Amino acid sequence: MSNNQYIEIDHFIAHGKYVEALDIISSIKKERELSDKEILLKKFIMIYIYLDKGEFQKGKDAAEALIQESQNKNNLLFEIDAIIGKIENIINLELFEESFKLIQKAEKLCKKIKDLSIEELKRRESYLEYLKGRIYQEEDEIIKALNSFKQSLAIRKSINDEIGMIFSLISIGSLTIGIGNFKEGEIYINDSLKIAKKLDIESGIIWNLINLGWIKFHMRELNEVFSIAKECLSICEPKDYMRPISFCYDLIGSCHMVKGNLTKALFFFLKSLYIRIKMRNNNLITVSYYCIGNVYSRKGELKRCLSYYNKGLKTLGLNKRKMSKPAYLSVVGKIYGELGDFEKAKKYLLEALDLLKDNKIILYHHLNFTSSLTTTLHYLIILCVNNNDLDNANKYLEELDKISDKYLKIKQIKQIYRLDKAIILKSSNRLMDKMEAWTIFKGIIDDLEINDYELTIEAMTHLCELLIYELELTGDNEILYEIESLSDKLLEIAKKQYLHDVLAETYFFKAKISLLNLDINNARYLLTKAQNLANKFELVQLAKKISNEHDSLLTHLDEWEEKIKKKTPLLKRVENMKHEFLFSKTVRTQIEELPNESDTPIYFVILSSYNGRCIYSKAFEDISVNDGNLIASFISAINIFGKEAFSSSGTIDRIRHGEYLIVLQSKEDYIFGYVFKGQSYSAISKLDTFIENLAQITNNFGTLDSYIRSHREISLETRSSIEQLLNKILTYENN
Repeated sequence: MSNNQYIEIDHFIAHGKYVEALDIISSIKKERELSDKEILLKKFIMIYIYLDKGEFQKGKDAAEALIQESQNKNNLLFEIDAIIGKIENIINLELFEESFKLIQKAEKLCKKIKDLSIEELKRRESYLEYLKGRIYQEEDEIIKALNSFKQSLAIRKSINDEIGMIFSLISIGSLTIGIGNFKEGEIYINDSLKIAKKLDIESGIIWNLINLGWIKFHMRELNEVFSIAKECLSICEPKDYMRPISFCYDLIGSCHMVKGNLTKALFFFLKSLYIRIKMRNNNLITVSYYCIGNVYSRKGELKRCLSYYNKGLKTLGLNKRKMSKPAYLSVVGKIYGELGDFEKAKKYLLEALDLLKDNKIILYHHLNFTSSLTTTLHYLIILCVNNNDLDNANKYLEELDKISDKYLKIKQIKQIYRLDKAIILKSSNRLMDKMEAWTIFKGIIDDLEINDYELTIEAMTHLCELLIYELELTGDNEILYEIESLSDKLLEIAKKQYLHDVLAETYFFKAKISLLNLDINNARYLLTKAQNLANKFELVQLAKKISNEHDSLLTHLDEWEEKIKKKTPLLKRVENMKHEFLFSKTVRTQIEELPNESDTPIYFVILSSYNGRCIYSKAFEDISVNDGNLIASFISAINIFGKEAFSSSGTIDRIRHGEYLIVLQSKEDYIFGYVFKGQSYSAISKLDTFIENLAQITNNFGTLDSYIRSHREISLETRSSIEQLLNKILTYENN
């Protein structure tokens, strides 16, 4: 090998371009047999090619082979470099104890080398110190990790090892982000990225982009996150760098999660999970399970989300993570609390609390994990209040107060303390305590200095409950106006923060307020709006609950109309209504336990919205279509729907007639009507599915359009296709 070729290979290795380095050696092999040194060099390069591809076991095997061969040839330098390569791979296999032993071995070997320059020796010493930090980081030993990374950075600066500095800076930045100092973390990451781009160090660019993406995510600069992830994937995907690809998918999924696009979020989290299962990386598999569990929690599918959280807890890697495990335990405890299992909830939350106290870190972010001592105490206080365990609630509140006094600069901790104090006061039977709680909640809502929408929303929901309590006592219309004003502010926050579940629940709540005001049409409009929103973002359980409430309203419509006639006083109306609101344990539990009730088809029709012409109809029960009152009601429903469906409000999507319900949907130039017995939710879901499938088999209704334009009846073939589709969706799914 010529001197120029050695220089070129060394340059490629230093810049992380191992494939290019291998190409040079392969070209030499075509011309002649490789020398001993060239064979060792080729094996060294393969260690890092496997590392970049995420094939860590192959990387480990290649490193072990090189260690053995280096020992046989008495090549101490290659042995040290092979050990470093092995450590890089086995850290990803979570073999941390073995990694530490190898570091100690390599440090001893470094002292034996006599003919190595001080600069090259320090380069390897700094690398080994950096790898110590990596292991500490994987085990969530945050302080130890930071110290090792800073030591490695100092050594690398002393020898002007810019390439090494890139990775020390990345790691320091990553941990600084982890403890919540996003701005400071961004400085480290940008410094590292600047060097990486200047030297064209691909791996440095990749990991800096990923860390920068998480900074922007936590600062809610979501458009920048998408852009960063796209840039990173453009580097990684062509070269099949699986580990960073999985992190990019996490970033994209997390952004979709924040925006309420839960299906897209789940898609990317599952893609990330499949990569990590393939890589057998338990530490990262736990991250994926956590993300997927969060999606199902947002969807209101609490038992399903628990199954993923429990998978994460059982995954071997989690037991080695001192900060990630409390995050899991805390969120599992919270979910059990919402499901009403007090003992299990308390067990998980107390275990999380003990671990967090042992770690002596009050807040730590790892990707989209957040381990927080204050949040865990908050969950415990809520749990105790909901179960009338006020002694323990006050005990945890005292702990929170001490933490807030200790960390005065973190104003959110004081705000959490104030919120929890107000929640405890609100649970009191004494009017004075409730009044004090009212003042605190109002103060949190009006505090513009702390921009924490989660705290604000929670304060708003509790204040609404206090106002409803006051309304029940007084029947004062002014209080109703206050509640409406507060719910309007809540809508603004939900829209701004893409909280589609909160948005749907708030519309649902406002529908109940409209009922109290005896504005039935507006109540129905808001119920329809809430359900459409829940359906759009696949909040299935919530959509089902809202739909059932709408059905119940139609069942009792005569009673509400009677109240309007009699001008029933507000106080009396309040007494007759049962109130639920947003995030309360009761609502979440009831949503989870909704029965899977279905519908029985009676009659189906497709009409032209242009001229009212019947294109297709089918009766499922002869007796129903002979019911003159039912047909009259159906025609009346279509007349009303014809006006409403194309108006801006679109309030009508169902009408009740006796034991029958009629749902109507418009699509393109057609109205689809379905008469049935049972629950509207399943009926509307089936109707939506039918319309979607019909559009596919009729060229987006083009086939039907041709019959309308030519004033012809639909063909037997088209009728048969509609019939088969209808039977499959409306009748088969009931079996």
